[in-house]
Amino acid sequence: MNTKNRIPTAAVLAGALALGATMAAVNAETIHEVQVGPGFSFNPAQITIEAGDTVRWVWAGGEHNVVSGVDGDPDGNFDSGLPADDPGLTFEVTFDQQFLDDNPMPDNIYPYYCDPHLLFGMVGDVTVEVPVAPACPEDLTGSGAVDVFDLLQLLDSWGACADVDDCPADLTQSGVVDVFDLLQLLNAWGSCR
Repeated sequence: MNTKNRIPTAAVLAGALALGATMAAVNAETIHEVQVGPGFSFNPAQITIEAGDTVRWVWAGGEHNVVSGVDGDPDGNFDSGLPADDPGLTFEVTFDQQFLDDNPMPDNIYPYYCDPHLLFGMVGDVTVEVPVAPACPEDLTGSGAVDVFDLLQLLDSWGACADVDDCPADLTQSGVVDVFDLLQLLNAWGSCR
């Protein structure tokens, strides 16, 4: 029996897919909190986040709002509405790629202010860092996403590589397409950025 290209059993495949889902959950985005008030400041006033993260403004006291823009000139990127004095009130913005594409700002810096307290210097900004798109060797099909078709291609290449220099499914470059390559592919599951 030729075991060179033997495909893992359904149980191994199901376990690998479950592991991939778990890995995706571990890589969930972060929520960053900014305190609004109780005086005339945001705390922290400047925050740096990664694309996909959420900023949650939490009212601590005082009649405030959060308006994107500079010098009292709203730019329309986000707005919490009328000023409110409601400790515990929250307002959130998720700075994902869609938000960045729909609301481009120089250097991905999003300034904001409190409308009634702008003259008191109640301003802040959110800087969004967008990771440089790494090469995506896990996208074996070249579709721009790591998906079931890449998984099938990897499984079809399972075993020792006949040509070590031309074996794209050998993601770990060990000379063998094995469970370590499968884990690397599952860790990259989704869109290539």
